[in-house]
Amino acid sequence: MKNLFKAFKTVNTNTNINKTTKGVKTMKKFSRIKTRIIAGILSAVTVFSVGAAAVTSASAAEIDNVTSVKYNGNTIYYSDDYFRHSSTEYDPHLATLSCIMTNFSVPLDNPDSLDDSNWYLSQPERLYGFFGSIGFKDFETNDDYVSRSRFDSIGVGCANKQVDDYTVIGVGIRSGGYFREWSNNVYLGDGTKSDYMHEGWFNAANKTIDYINEYISANRITGKIKVWIAGFSRGGATTNLAAGLLDNKIQNNEEIFSSDVTLTRDDLYAYTFEAPQGANYNSETVEKPGSELYNNIYNIVNPNDLVPKVAMSEYGFTRFGTDKFITTEFYDPENYADNRDVFLNLYEENGTPRSEYKADDFKMYGTPLKKMAPLVAELVACLPAGVADIVSQIKDGTILVEDNTKANYDANIAAYLLLEEMTKNIGSRSEYCSKYQQGVSDFLLTLMNDVDALKKEELYGLLSKVLLSSAVSSVPGFGDLAEDAIRDILPNDANTDEVIDAIEPLLEVVAQTYWNRPNELISFGLYVKDIFQNHDNGVNIAHLEAQDTYYVSNYNSNHGILMPTVELRDSADFGRVTCKDYNDIGLYNENGKINLVSVKGAKGVKSEIKKCEKGFAVGYYSYATEEGLELFMPVNRKYILNMMSYSVKPKHTVSYSAFYQSVSPNSDCRFRDGRGNFSDWYFMNSDFLQRGVNMNYYK
Repeated sequence: MKNLFKAFKTVNTNTNINKTTKGVKTMKKFSRIKTRIIAGILSAVTVFSVGAAAVTSASAAEIDNVTSVKYNGNTIYYSDDYFRHSSTEYDPHLATLSCIMTNFSVPLDNPDSLDDSNWYLSQPERLYGFFGSIGFKDFETNDDYVSRSRFDSIGVGCANKQVDDYTVIGVGIRSGGYFREWSNNVYLGDGTKSDYMHEGWFNAANKTIDYINEYISANRITGKIKVWIAGFSRGGATTNLAAGLLDNKIQNNEEIFSSDVTLTRDDLYAYTFEAPQGANYNSETVEKPGSELYNNIYNIVNPNDLVPKVAMSEYGFTRFGTDKFITTEFYDPENYADNRDVFLNLYEENGTPRSEYKADDFKMYGTPLKKMAPLVAELVACLPAGVADIVSQIKDGTILVEDNTKANYDANIAAYLLLEEMTKNIGSRSEYCSKYQQGVSDFLLTLMNDVDALKKEELYGLLSKVLLSSAVSSVPGFGDLAEDAIRDILPNDANTDEVIDAIEPLLEVVAQTYWNRPNELISFGLYVKDIFQNHDNGVNIAHLEAQDTYYVSNYNSNHGILMPTVELRDSADFGRVTCKDYNDIGLYNENGKINLVSVKGAKGVKSEIKKCEKGFAVGYYSYATEEGLELFMPVNRKYILNMMSYSVKPKHTVSYSAFYQSVSPNSDCRFRDGRGNFSDWYFMNSDFLQRGVNMNYYK
């Protein structure tokens, strides 16, 4: 006997009908594994055909056989045609559908108690309803989906549909409700047990492949199959590695599934959303991540989201497949305002007021010493109120000023710089594993035993408080303050001292990071809640709908307007130039006629940012004669960088470094570096030497 939800009856896509289907509780068992499968009362599903009037900008060929389904308040467009083209062809409609699938893989609310077994049994009911609404049947899940999560569990739900002579197997990876699985996300491993891939997600990916095999066998599926798999966040990382491993097995002609089925690479459709980096350039048993082998895997990434930037690039981590990027102001300043308007219209159409969208409100702030000095004096005098007062005044803005040493920095740049600095302070991957991994993992495991701590607001508050407390890391008391923040959120039955001892090494890294990146850390701490809105699946769905003609055209038809679709970017790479001992720099276009960025200074005088065009970012970090400066710029263009150095020294050495930062897996390396230095002499009759450097960022 097999455990399953009763599948929805196939809907008639040629008429306008309403259907309500209720799940039936089942407590059957697989003959191979003991599995409990849940049931829930499913929302009404309305199905109607899409006509030419409803999708005005799509061609007649595009809209043939497309049905629009209303399920749980979401409009879902589905067509069997999504699976009639090669998986290597990016399909914006299938991308949107996949994102919606991941949203329904997550329960709406947390349980009242983590011991509520009925709540776990009900977890998959939304995914069950989603598959049923688009005509997929025989929905089943693995044990992990309906049990209290563990350190190494992963929830997987499958359903299938016959399309021509293929059986399409839909695979939804649980993309929320992780609880204890959070502790697995920080478990990189040293690579020896995972071919250098992220050990936690590598194991989850293999469990996913094993469960697909069980599902095929249990449902006696034979012949040609297509596998459609999708996941968000941790579910996205698992999806990415599972698809990459399957691609390699197919290429090597390995027997993947025990049943008599055949799967080709063109029939493996993988879409991930805000997926962290789990593949690794150092892997030896699989093709390198940039290989065309993985061009059936598509990763949708918001550059302003922190999560897809980990695990860290410096350790060789990346994603399999092709990254496609949501547009931001830094990368697409000319079209940004119009693009955001399309997204926000659809975001509001889905039920969230646009006024609640705050993810783009990031600004760089600092805490000037002259404002902090009185508070620091209190702190040094060991007045306990001093520490808390500093943090509270940072949070309420009393001692904050906008950072005028930086222009056009966004959450993407700030997060990149913070992670770079933290990684530098942590050391190598092996050092992370030996000094930090177990402690951070144990901390998260303990934290996830408390239902209250699972609320996003609590987690944002904790992260914000720890980051902001680092602003006083140079004086006594930082450790106590950070520890107090953690103590406040730990469950009552936790061994608090043991947990604090475990997390202390990472708190020290945060404190060290503040020294070199104080304003980035403070700004990130202030905006942490807004920044993580980029990691919200409701936001993702609206972004995906904005690039989908079905949704945009339907909105236009209903509102009598003509919004364009928003194409995803194929690159979010950037050039970065760091300079030392310069305080007068100009960035020009390739012929030197258009000034893009200008930071002006004079001998012994503080520099000022005079100009910074949209699409570029610049910051400087010290003053007068020995300045440091960073430039961020789009790639695939040529620039001329003029650097003027001022010095009161008889002789000093000036230097610059140029970096090409690849943030997608489509190149064979993450960084391309060019470094140079030369000596400048100070002449009594000449205040500076000017050097021109041609920056070539063509790929």
